[in-house]
Amino acid sequence: MNRILVIMSLVLIFLVPGCSPGTDDSARETPGERAPVIGMTIPAGTFDAFYKGEITRIKLSDYRGKWLILFFYPADFTFVCPTELREMAEYYDRFRKSGAEVLAISTDSAYVHRAWHEQNGAVQKVRYPMLSDRSGALSRALGAYVAGKGISVRASFVVDPDGIIVAAEFHDESIGRSAAELLRKLEAAVAVRAHEGDFCPAAWNPGDEMITPK
Repeated sequence: MNRILVIMSLVLIFLVPGCSPGTDDSARETPGERAPVIGMTIPAGTFDAFYKGEITRIKLSDYRGKWLILFFYPADFTFVCPTELREMAEYYDRFRKSGAEVLAISTDSAYVHRAWHEQNGAVQKVRYPMLSDRSGALSRALGAYVAGKGISVRASFVVDPDGIIVAAEFHDESIGRSAAELLRKLEAAVAVRAHEGDFCPAAWNPGDEMITPK
């Protein structure tokens, strides 16, 4: 009898929908099984944004032909986020000089962005657009969405003039990023695009020698 019960249990495991190994939906959400973002073309989309003191609409497609930094952060009115946005503001002119626009993005509304900008001294330094990804659609598309919290992780993407992601970084919400390092990645990407076939070695900075395969 015990042997029959064991056999029946094995049949149920492999034949009943949802019981077979590997069919658990949560397994499909593991980071290792997500499509890689490097080489991915960013999706088109129009977003509410707070920019230059106004609520406006911004289309990602309008940035084709130039470099773009997508700078996702978890939420407005938090602790680490204003330090990151302030540092990006301090580096903003250098990003622009390298030919890139910076877009800060969270799942807060554009109106919350405005309120935060008006209230927080660090965020008042921000001169780049602050986009609202209220639905989380863009965060999801780029693998940065935290479904249980309705927010994005700290995620940064360097996007080339063709709209293709060439560099990406993901941080836990407790770990702040470095604008200087993100700028270095952008500068390296710009150099590689300008010198087709060459490579940037570790810790490469503008003016350093590039690697030319022979």
